[in-house]
Amino acid sequence: MTNTDRLYTAIRDFTNARSAHREEFLRKKRSLETYKGSAGYEKELKAARKVREDADAAARAICKKDVDSALDAMQKANSKRGMIAPTEDQVRILQVAQMLKKPTKPTLDAIANSLGGNALALAALSDIARDAWAGEENVLERFTMNYSSLATAEMTAQGAAEAIRSLGRTCAQIMNGSGANRARVLGAEHAKKFHGADYDPDDLPQEKPYMTESEFYSRELPGADFSLFAKAVND
Repeated sequence: MTNTDRLYTAIRDFTNARSAHREEFLRKKRSLETYKGSAGYEKELKAARKVREDADAAARAICKKDVDSALDAMQKANSKRGMIAPTEDQVRILQVAQMLKKPTKPTLDAIANSLGGNALALAALSDIARDAWAGEENVLERFTMNYSSLATAEMTAQGAAEAIRSLGRTCAQIMNGSGANRARVLGAEHAKKFHGADYDPDDLPQEKPYMTESEFYSRELPGADFSLFAKAVND
């Protein structure tokens, strides 16, 4: 199994398990409805919540171990791989680019198009562009001068490392339920306003489990070429 498969599988299994735990809790809760209002109802409901919380915690511990292992393997694979060197012509183009005191965005774009999609050359051009425009007030212009996304054969080591860190943050948010919690807070406010204070928070929608690997990576790496990322982080 590849490192990207391992990471996706860990998150998919966790979100599916959490969804199953919720459904089991709701089934138990519905079975207790006839006893609602009694001391026995509250006791049984509290016990059911504890079972759900414990099951979620166990699934979260397994997921964290698997996620950490997959991310670590990605980092090691990314750090030990080689990269395609720029050609002599590409190096000469970059040398000329460095000679320009304040290259315009159209000029830099044209230079980028002359670098044949080489990841190292494009990363170097991005550095040249940022240095040339350092301190300028046009923030939008500066941020559009990252040409690494134009690489066609491989992803830069820095780009892959940033993507790995981003995936780590997202996985932590998923495991901690922060996305679902935000939705529940908003849902609770809506419920109080339109359904009354007694509206059951357990009926609020939960975070959607991931169903496919492409869905997971297209959401977590927007705009990135997954095939290049996978090539960088899989052994």
